[in-house]
Amino acid sequence: MRSYRPTLLALILGLAVSSYAAAAGYEYTEPKNEAERAELIRDMIGSSQYKLALEQVQKGLKANPKSAQLKFQQAVLYERLGQTERAKALFEDFINTYPEIVEPYNNLAAIYAAEGNTAKAREWLTRAVTVNPNFAMGYENLGNLELEQALSYYRQALKAKPSDKRMQRKVASLEKLLQ
Repeated sequence: MRSYRPTLLALILGLAVSSYAAAAGYEYTEPKNEAERAELIRDMIGSSQYKLALEQVQKGLKANPKSAQLKFQQAVLYERLGQTERAKALFEDFINTYPEIVEPYNNLAAIYAAEGNTAKAREWLTRAVTVNPNFAMGYENLGNLELEQALSYYRQALKAKPSDKRMQRKVASLEKLLQ
């Protein structure tokens, strides 16, 4: 029985490691090229495996430090991991390097809006639609900011005059629209 112990121990450890990977919820084969890595990262982000995706981004950036796609994904991942200050810095660096790509402006605006800084969010969205006047999502998000601001004003009006039926309807309509 003694001669089998190292083999048995290796088998048990191997099963434990593979079980850990399965428990972690994501198994993958190491990508062979940048295209495979990009696809793997998208899949990992899609299944909320942000830390694993960030590891893949970092590996990819070691191989290709100028990859715009990987730099953008890195910023997105820090945002998803709740590291918003780092994400903001990365998005701003990205914008300085690639000012013609408008998606990071939108991402920055979303972070600022979530923090309650609608003025800064509006500023980034306005810059985005200035850079690309056909950036529909930028216009949509500017509209959402304005609707939320309007709702805030309507709620204040209703607070000042709670019996105002017309204002009650406006508040209810906007709340429903924003859901």
